Amino acid sequence: MKRFTKVACVLCLSTLLVGCSDRLTEIKDAASGITSAADSAANAVSRDVHAIRAIAIDYNDKSFTINDLFKTILRDVRWDYDAKQNELQVQGTWQPPLFSEQGWNQDKQKQLAETGLVTVTCVIDGDKIDSTLTDLKLVYNNEIMYQMNGEEALHYLYDTYLQK
Repeated sequence: MKRFTKVACVLCLSTLLVGCSDRLTEIKDAASGITSAADSAANAVSRDVHAIRAIAIDYNDKSFTINDLFKTILRDVRWDYDAKQNELQVQGTWQPPLFSEQGWNQDKQKQLAETGLVTVTCVIDGDKIDSTLTDLKLVYNNEIMYQMNGEEALHYLYDTYLQK
């Protein structure tokens, strides 16, 4: 009887281990899928965007890149570049000091920091941003809260970056 119990225990344990092996394979496959998805997402941002982000900006005796500019003044930055139009669109969540001169109260600033979407659209001419074709806007609840265009908008972005 003891022998039967031992055999039964060994069989049960073997069955459990086989089930664990299958589960381990499933986990490995899932991890591989996650890695593939991450690689695809990284490659989805075209090489053009990477080159554009590295463009140097010289403004008021300071030098910084397009990447530095937007990663500093916005949160959750998303990049899109249309090579045919040479148009760069950068979107991100609002954060101070951008538009701080608007005098929004704390509640409004909290709301904007959660769901205020800033969109900057500009044309890249060679290795410079065409200041005349720059558009900056802040949208909250599908309403444009603030908008600037042209050289004024671009210089405003640069000045905001230099404030940080």
